[in-house]
Amino acid sequence: MSDTMQDAKNTTEKPVHRILVATDFSEDSRAALVWACHYAECRESELFLLHVVHDPAGRPGFYRNHSEDLMQPMQEVAENMMDQFLEETAERYPQLTWLDQVQTRLVSGLPPTRIVEVADLLKTDLIAIGSRGTTELPNRLRGSTRERVVELAKPPVVVVRSKDPGKPSKKELKQQEKRLKKDRKRLKKMLRFEPNKQTDDSSDG
Repeated sequence: MSDTMQDAKNTTEKPVHRILVATDFSEDSRAALVWACHYAECRESELFLLHVVHDPAGRPGFYRNHSEDLMQPMQEVAENMMDQFLEETAERYPQLTWLDQVQTRLVSGLPPTRIVEVADLLKTDLIAIGSRGTTELPNRLRGSTRERVVELAKPPVVVVRSKDPGKPSKKELKQQEKRLKKDRKRLKKMLRFEPNKQTDDSSDG
C-alpha cells in the first residue's frame, strides 16, 4: 500500500470528536463555552452551541426583555440572544480563535431532555454545561437542568462555574420586584377569601 493510500485511509478512519455546549445565556454557560473552545482547539473538535427555546417557569418574560420583542416569536428572539451572546463572548475573549468554528443550534422543548436528545443525535463525545442557570426555578426539589443532564446523558458531562457570575441588571431587578408584587397580591387575595370560606363552612354546621 502506498503512503498516499495509507494517509487517505488514516484520514477516513479518524473519528470526529464533537462537543456540545448547552447555554441559557448565563455567565456560567459562557464559562462552559470558553472552556469548550480551549478544549476543542486542543482536540480539533467540532463544537456545537445549543439553546433550548422554552418558556421558563422561573423566569416569565425571559424572551420579552425589550418592547420590540413583545410581538416577535420566541424562536426569533432566541436567535437574536444567541448572536448577542456570541458577540459579547468574542469581545471579552478575543484570544478564543475556535469561537469562529462554533455551530449554533436552537430547538424548542424542555431543556434537560432536549440537550440529551441533541447530544445523542449529533453523536456528541462530551457535553459542557454551566453550573448555575438563569432560567431555573429556585425550588431545588425540582432539580436543576444540570443535574438532570448529568443523570440522563450518555457521554461525559463537564460542569463549569464562572469566576464572576455577574450581578443582575437594573431591568432584571425591576422584573423580579414586579413578579414579587404580583405574587404578594395573589397571596393576599387567597388569604382574604380563605377566612370567608371557613366562616361559610362553619355556618353550614
